[in-house]
Amino acid sequence: MKIILLSMFSVSTGHVKVAEVLQQKIKSCHPDAEVKIIDFLSFSNQLLENAVSGFYMKWIKTYPESYKGFYSQLMMSDDYRGMMKGLSLCSVYFEMKLKKLVEEEKPSHIICTHSFPSRILGKLKKKSLAFEPKTINVYTDFFINGVWDKENIDFHLVPGNETKQDLINEYSISPDCIYTTGVPVSDMFKNAKYKWKKSETDQRHLLIAGGNNGLCVIQEFMVDPAMADHYTFTVLCGHNKKLFDMLSNKPNIKPLMYIEDREELNEIYDSVDAIITKPGGVTITEALYKRIPIFIHDFLPGQEEINLELLKEKKLVYLLNSDQPMEIISSILGDERELGDHLVRIQQYLTSISTSVDETLSALLKINHEERLIQPAIKQPGVSKTLLN
Repeated sequence: MKIILLSMFSVSTGHVKVAEVLQQKIKSCHPDAEVKIIDFLSFSNQLLENAVSGFYMKWIKTYPESYKGFYSQLMMSDDYRGMMKGLSLCSVYFEMKLKKLVEEEKPSHIICTHSFPSRILGKLKKKSLAFEPKTINVYTDFFINGVWDKENIDFHLVPGNETKQDLINEYSISPDCIYTTGVPVSDMFKNAKYKWKKSETDQRHLLIAGGNNGLCVIQEFMVDPAMADHYTFTVLCGHNKKLFDMLSNKPNIKPLMYIEDREELNEIYDSVDAIITKPGGVTITEALYKRIPIFIHDFLPGQEEINLELLKEKKLVYLLNSDQPMEIISSILGDERELGDHLVRIQQYLTSISTSVDETLSALLKINHEERLIQPAIKQPGVSKTLLN
């Protein structure tokens, strides 16, 4: 058994983190399986990957409204074919690269954790009636953008019931091919230890997670010495050395560079009273499993902005859109009833995505190349079903 996991960039984004989680889960169930994570752009052309990733970050930072417009018009529309028509040579180039990869590796399954490889894979699969590998989309946000191929992919691991219904209603995908797993994260984060601090005199510990590049805005109130009596901050700076150096001498702040060790990150989650972060699919899902109150203070245009709207609808996060964010945080953390209601909402959400990623993968990886259909095999909430024999 050989499985290829296709992400997009070599840098540690949410797409890569999900691919790493899937790799670990597959190897734990199938230790003899060969599982490769391939960064699609790096594999296709390293120079291109460097150029695209650098341009992407500069575009978002310098012209956020321009990127937002691009994302809304192209990424959220299924008329992505218009863009690809203008980039037909690029599309053919990527299809050739992926075709060569499939011929050389001969995988039994290809799993996409990014929309662009999924689109190219779908185009390649559509052109080849003899395409053997089973194909799987694993979505890493709380919605599905228009770039993902839907109709030509065999199976879908989706973030929620709404996205499952979208695939059924808009793309006529069989419900038996869709599994409501949520964004896959390590099982390590599913052991909640959150405890509410009743006394207002207790010093509260806040985690600030700004993504891989430490983009979360750090404002004056977080470095105010007067806050030291009431709050301590752990700031995940990612690869942002400038931010790390700026915060290193603050009395109530502990900055940390990028953390690879999941156990270390889990210990931090267990120690904090709340998290201030951006609405990325992976970090938010980890925090929801840990039952940590989530405050959103910053977000990137495009996918994170859409994630935020969906999370706000479900009342799973609190938005710090005030000139006095610490008052909002203090008010929420001091309100036992509100935190109790918040915990109920989190539990309702987690129950709705209780389909096991491990069981889903185990079932899908048992499918032979010759099989054309899959029988309902995963245990859905409240329904007892039998896994594939």
